[in-house]
Amino acid sequence: MSSTNKAAKVMVLGLDGADPTLVSRYIAQGKLPNFKKALELGSAAADLSMQSVLPAITPPNWASIATGAYPSTHGITCFWNHTLGNELDVLDYGFDSGLLKAETIWQAYARAGKKSIVFNYPTSWPPQAEDSIYVDGTSIYTNLRGYVDYEKVVEGSVDQAQLIEVPHTLDNTGANCRFEGEETTQKAGISKETYDGFGYSQPGLVTTTQDGELSADVPTADWIRTPIGSADGWASVPPNARAFEFTVNGGAERRWGLVVASSEGAGAAYDTIRVYADRQSQQSLGEAKSGCWSGWIYDTYRIGGADIPVAYKIRVLELDAAGDSFSFYVSYALDLKTGKFFHPRGIGEELYTEVGPMLQPSNYSRLTPLADEVLLESIEEMYRWHVDAINYLLDNKEWDLFYTHMHGIDMFMHFYLDHTLEAASPEYERYQEIVYRIYEITDRFIGALLERLDGKTSIFIVSDHGGVAKNPETDHPLIGDMWGINVGILGELGYTAVKDDGLGGKEIDWSRTTAVAQRATFIYLNVKGRDPQGIVDPADYDAVVRGIIDDLYNYRDPKTGRRVISFALNRNDMEVVGLGGENSGDIFYILEPDFTRCHGNGLSNHSLSGYSMKALFIALGAGIKQNQTIDRKVKVVDIVPTLCALSGAPVPYQAEGGVLYQIFEGIEQEQDGAAEKEKREAAAETV
Repeated sequence: MSSTNKAAKVMVLGLDGADPTLVSRYIAQGKLPNFKKALELGSAAADLSMQSVLPAITPPNWASIATGAYPSTHGITCFWNHTLGNELDVLDYGFDSGLLKAETIWQAYARAGKKSIVFNYPTSWPPQAEDSIYVDGTSIYTNLRGYVDYEKVVEGSVDQAQLIEVPHTLDNTGANCRFEGEETTQKAGISKETYDGFGYSQPGLVTTTQDGELSADVPTADWIRTPIGSADGWASVPPNARAFEFTVNGGAERRWGLVVASSEGAGAAYDTIRVYADRQSQQSLGEAKSGCWSGWIYDTYRIGGADIPVAYKIRVLELDAAGDSFSFYVSYALDLKTGKFFHPRGIGEELYTEVGPMLQPSNYSRLTPLADEVLLESIEEMYRWHVDAINYLLDNKEWDLFYTHMHGIDMFMHFYLDHTLEAASPEYERYQEIVYRIYEITDRFIGALLERLDGKTSIFIVSDHGGVAKNPETDHPLIGDMWGINVGILGELGYTAVKDDGLGGKEIDWSRTTAVAQRATFIYLNVKGRDPQGIVDPADYDAVVRGIIDDLYNYRDPKTGRRVISFALNRNDMEVVGLGGENSGDIFYILEPDFTRCHGNGLSNHSLSGYSMKALFIALGAGIKQNQTIDRKVKVVDIVPTLCALSGAPVPYQAEGGVLYQIFEGIEQEQDGAAEKEKREAAAETV
C-alpha cells in the first residue's frame, strides 16, 4: 500500500505505568504541553488508550510490545516467571531476555541488516542482536543492578559517641519495583515478620508489611550515625570547621567530612558539608550547601583488588546553623569503568565520558515531604541524563530502530497513588501534586525527543498498563500479590497447608498442599508426576480445578461481603486471553476492580476512582496522520506489526498482532478533521 514504508527510522518511547485517563485529564487542564503536541501531530484512540496483555504487569507487556506476541507465545507471564516442572516455589526474574521464546523486533531488524539501539528496555538483556547497541534492560532503571555502593543517609551529632553503621536490608521481591544483584532465580519463603496464619510467601527477603504491594511504602538505605568533633590533625581546615567521618564502599572504606560556614565572623552560620578522601587532602572531593545537591563527586573504591573509579552525589537534608547536627543523603555510587550492563561494553564508559554520570533515583524514605522532594529531584536528573544519553547515541551511532522505557510513572504510582484519594489520606492533595509532577517530568522527556521529528522519523509513545488507587473501603485480599506465593485465601479454603519450619517460622507443607496461588493471577495444582512434590492424582485434575474455581466464585471478602474474584479460567479457557503453555498456571483469575492491586491482577480496561488500568498509545511522525482519532481498539501486540509496515522492516516470526492501518496517511476515515477534533475534545472533557 502507498501508506507503508514511509518511515526511515522508528522510535518507541515506553512510559511504564502511564495512564491515558490521567494524561487526558491533565491535557484538558492545560497541562502536559508536549503530550498535547504529540496528539496534534499524530493519531490515537479517542481516550488515548491501548489494551494490555494479561496479566497487566511490566515484563509481559514490554515483551509483547517488543515481539508482537501474547504471553503464551513469548513465555513471560508475570513480574516473576515459573516453568511447569520446576518446584512451585521456584521463580525466575521476568526481565531476563533468556526467558523469551519469541523473536524481538530488533532481532528481526538485524535479519534485514538494520541496526537498533535498545535503551533500558525490560526483557532486552542479555543482548540478542550482536550488532545492535544495548543500554542495560535488567531492571527498572539503567544500571540499577550495576552500581557499586548503596545509597545512604549520614546523620551527625555532637552528642553521638561513636560511628555506627546500619546496613540496608535488600528487598528483592520486586515489591518496590526494584530488583538488584546477579541472581535471576529465587525460591519463595514465608515472611517471619508478617505471617499471621494467612500471610504471604514471597521470593527473596520480605519487607515488614503483610501486603507485598504496600511494602513499596517501606524503603531502606544504609543509615550511618557519626560524631561531630574538632578538626584536629587535618592538613587544611577552614576557620571553625567541625569534622566527622562516614563509611562507603559497603562499609569497607571511610571518607571524612567537614561542616563549615561559608562566611566568617561571629555568629556565622554553618551551611556547607564537604567530603574528603582523607584528612591530609588539600582539596575536597565535593561539597553541598544546606538544602542543595553537590556536583558529581569523583572517587575511587577498592573492589576485588582493583581501583574502580566511581561517581556519586550528596544532598544536604538538614544542617544546624550552630553546626551541632546534620543529615545528608549519599546517592548510589556509579561504576564509571566496568560497563557491566552495556553492549558493546565500552558504551557505558563512553556515555559517562561524553554525557556524564547518571543519578539513580533515591529510595531512602517516603515518610516526609522532604524525602518525597529528594526523590523527585533525583528522578528528574535521571530523566535529564537519559535525554542527553539518548540524543548522544542517536546523533553519533548508526541506527534504524530505537526502543526505550522509563519507569518513573509506574514507581510513583506504586508509591503514592493509594494516598491520592481524599478518603485515604488527609494529605491527598499533596500526593496528587506528587503524581502530577512525575507526569510533568515525563512530559519534558517526551518534548525533548519530539525534537527528533524530521519528516523521516516516526515516534510511538506507549505504556504497558495504567494503575488504580486502592479503594479505601476495602482491604487487599490475601491473594493476587505478584511477588511470590500467596498462602492466604487458598490456605483458608484448605488447599494450601503450612507447618513450622523448626526455626521459629512457617513453611509450606507440600505433603498436604493441593494447590497454591502463585504470583499475580495464577493458581497451580500440586500434581503428581509434574511437580516435584506433587500429591494430586492426574486423574483428579479436572475435578480439583472445577472445585477451586467454584470456591473462588463463592468466596466473599470478610470485611465487605463482596465477591473478590471477577472470573477464573482453566488452562484451556485461558488461551482466549493469550495465556497458557508451560509458563502459565492451571487456573488464571482476575480480581474485581475494588480489590485490584494497582494493576497486576485487574482487567486492562478496569477503572476505579478516576484512574484506569488502560495503557497509553500515541503515534506520530513520518507516514502517520495528524490530529487523528481512530475508531479501533489498539492492543499492545499491534505495535510491532504496525511499525514494521510503516518502515518496511521484516515482521518478527511469532508476531500475532495486527497492523494499525487506520493511522497511516492515505487511509481515509469517514470523519473529517473537524469531527475528529470535536470527538477528542469531548473525550477529554469526559475524563
